[in-house]
Amino acid sequence: MLIERLIPKKDESQKHKVTILLTRYGDPFSKFIKLMSRCDFTHASICVDEDEETFYSFNLKGFVEEHWKNKKSKHLMPERAYIRFYVTEEAHEKLKKSIEAFNERKSELTYSPFGTILCLFRIPSYFKNRYFCSRFIAEILHSSGAYELKRKASLYLPVHFFKEFI
Repeated sequence: MLIERLIPKKDESQKHKVTILLTRYGDPFSKFIKLMSRCDFTHASICVDEDEETFYSFNLKGFVEEHWKNKKSKHLMPERAYIRFYVTEEAHEKLKKSIEAFNERKSELTYSPFGTILCLFRIPSYFKNRYFCSRFIAEILHSSGAYELKRKASLYLPVHFFKEFI
């Protein structure tokens, strides 16, 4: 299943494309997330480049760069959704700076499986320097002004982007 959705520009000031990619792995933790969230998508990553070469996210390795073109993994499932939307120059620059700041601090940042579990049970949380994929994306979208959150960043799962944008 491949879903592609381009959200139309609201006005001419929105010139820069942002892509959220939703995927799913077949590992036990992803299966647990799928069961609890009742959605095929268990992982989210974000790209701020037009060519969609480099996506950023959190996984068990911490803050990571992901290159999805031609990616093969025995755990990667075929379900994918690309959500593409446009942001202003200001929001785009803030998104890029946020990603750069995460990249500069990546040795201090870790993945938070406990934060993910709390999110599944709709319990807001905050753990310093600990993120999961959708919380990271929600935070940088909100702090950049690119997207107004409908819930706290710690309560976003990949399925929420899917429901809100599609």
